[in-house]
Amino acid sequence: MWNTEEFKLRLAEGTVFDHERIMLSSGDCSCFMPMVFMNEGGRVTAYYDCSGYTPLSKYRVESTDDALYILEKVAIILNNSVEYLITPSRITLAPQTVFFNESTGDIRIAYVPSANKKAGLKANIITLIGQLKVNIRDNRVYELDDLARAIYYSNYNLRDLINKIGLLRRH
Repeated sequence: MWNTEEFKLRLAEGTVFDHERIMLSSGDCSCFMPMVFMNEGGRVTAYYDCSGYTPLSKYRVESTDDALYILEKVAIILNNSVEYLITPSRITLAPQTVFFNESTGDIRIAYVPSANKKAGLKANIITLIGQLKVNIRDNRVYELDDLARAIYYSNYNLRDLINKIGLLRRH
């Protein structure tokens, strides 16, 4: 998927809705990586402009504070995505699709439609938490476990989740 400066993905026709294509290729969605779509014989290839950004999979997130920062930024992006007619539960959340700009601290997501359509937003966020906590080296990894449990058992909307993560970051 991601190779040096190039990030591209082959998609089946109809995987990305027309309105998503329009919004994502317009460049107006500053929280997503800029994209260009090319049709090639019944398949679509999405090309992402990742200039200045590196996927989280190339980093070792070793502190709970860093993981909470990333999760808060991702939750804000998900909350803002509805303004661009992009359903948050359709967004794949993984260290390969969440990008970081080391010089600015900015987080962006490369929009990849979720392969597991039944998983839902809760499951996507909980999976990302699990992937982020793998390399945590401080004694606060329990905070991420508590956050995942709270998401699983509570009916948080994205604004509530952003507030919950913000409270954890302040402690």
